[in-house]
Amino acid sequence: MMMQPDRLDRFFPITYPNGATVSRFAKPCPHCQQLVKANAMEGVAMLLQDKVFVLADGECPHCQHRFVVKCVIDAYKRVFPVQLPVFLYRWLLRWGARRQLKLFRQQPEWQRARRLVEAMDSAEVKEAVSQLTSRLLPDSAAVEKSADIVGRFQNLPIYAWLRHDGRTLLFDRAAPDSDAQFQLQPGEVLFDGRLIYKEVTPEQA
Repeated sequence: MMMQPDRLDRFFPITYPNGATVSRFAKPCPHCQQLVKANAMEGVAMLLQDKVFVLADGECPHCQHRFVVKCVIDAYKRVFPVQLPVFLYRWLLRWGARRQLKLFRQQPEWQRARRLVEAMDSAEVKEAVSQLTSRLLPDSAAVEKSADIVGRFQNLPIYAWLRHDGRTLLFDRAAPDSDAQFQLQPGEVLFDGRLIYKEVTPEQA
């Protein structure tokens, strides 16, 4: 059975194994902060075990800003953002949903990811995911941020540098909104799912 992308409100309501039900979904627009309902989003919402995974494209009806929705809703209806590039989020969901035969859209990059996964054994997949996630840095109290702000992106500050786990990272560029051409180069880290930083040596810092 193939799960096809659709208007997002058509996937709801969703009932969890504990009996709780999520009947509707909405997110604030990153640009104007007005509430965008699921009927203005196109994508999928799928239940895997006790969590609902949402991946969709939204268009704000108030300001026409387009944005990507990536989040997880737990059985207590708490919503958690997903700090992964879209292609990797698709890939991990595909891997997790494999036995349930619920698959995502067959876009070219998705086809490449599927062929890659099918050619690898489980140990190789775990190693590949480990290497990728080591280059994904979520915003948290463990990250030291520069007091120097060099601009704003998606209405959030761009820090000149970051320090985390003994590494110093300098801001390089904003991540593209689309994952079509998204690629991290050696020494680069994706921070907060939106900014790309380059690791530098203590002498360079």
